[in-house]
Amino acid sequence: MKRILKSVRFWIIMLIPISLILTLTAKYVRSFADGYYGYIYKYISVVFNNITGIVPFSLGEMIVVLFPFCILGYIVYLTVKMVKSDKKKKVILNGAVNLLSIGAVILFLFTTNCGINYYKTDVTEAMNIKTEPVSSDELYKVCVYLAEKSSEIRNDISEDEKGISVLSENACERAKSYVNEFMGSGYSKPKEVILSRGMSYLNITGVYFPFTFEANINKDVPDFSIPSTMCHELAHVNGVMPEEDANFISFLACINSGDKEFEYSGYMTAMIYSANALYEADKSKYNDLVGYMGDGVIRDLNDQSEYWKQFETPVADVASSVNDSYLKSNSQKDGVKSYGKMVDLIVGYLKDKI
Repeated sequence: MKRILKSVRFWIIMLIPISLILTLTAKYVRSFADGYYGYIYKYISVVFNNITGIVPFSLGEMIVVLFPFCILGYIVYLTVKMVKSDKKKKVILNGAVNLLSIGAVILFLFTTNCGINYYKTDVTEAMNIKTEPVSSDELYKVCVYLAEKSSEIRNDISEDEKGISVLSENACERAKSYVNEFMGSGYSKPKEVILSRGMSYLNITGVYFPFTFEANINKDVPDFSIPSTMCHELAHVNGVMPEEDANFISFLACINSGDKEFEYSGYMTAMIYSANALYEADKSKYNDLVGYMGDGVIRDLNDQSEYWKQFETPVADVASSVNDSYLKSNSQKDGVKSYGKMVDLIVGYLKDKI
């Protein structure tokens, strides 16, 4: 039995080189990544996403919270066993192999459920949306359009007693419906994370958990930003991994939903990204942009600014650095800046329509 166990662990550890081979093949042979997405990922992800979707809470959140304690408990167990054993080296070796086996499974699942999709044909490329260098005047024109659309739709959005926009019920179900319709897929709804406040301290608004195929949402953030985040994470579940593509798919799903709350979230998120780019390009034009924003939009933006100020801590900086390294390790050379590349896609999509 021990020999069989050792053999099983050997083959489990072999998942490490297999994962590396799959990643390198996907990186240098796009047709492999496209084929994997089209013939394997699309089917296994829908099946397992709908299975985990039966559970009303986030399994990913539970795993993230419990996993460190499980590993710590196992290390304590190994330590006690080593102290009591006469064959300490054997105990340490077996423990190390077991931990390596766990790491191999994690790496393999990440690769098959997420990693390979970083290298497939971009959705925006498949949609034939071209991006070209734009002038500050073109960017300003798009920003004005987004500000006016946001302000127009804001008049139809409910407010709380402070005049801040609020999100009505069943947003998760609505997000699922709009993204599935837009992408032609059949995934389950995103899940609100119980420890959302903790996500804010880590500067995270949402996360795709590839080991359970779940879209996890920070429900503590200002309401107007939540629908866009939901659609963004559902885009990841759909296999759209580059951040700029997921942002753009979220924008399109929101503004074409026919749902005022989602339209508002889509236009507002696009305006924020575009306005940030305009600030870098031309500060005077950026300052003029405020004149095109309605009072409700300005209140919501101020509320969002005040919300995030309380989380400007070293912890958030570290989390951002980790996210930056993660993105770069998956061939997104701009790291966290890749979130802003959505502006190129927005301008390319809108400049001939306005």
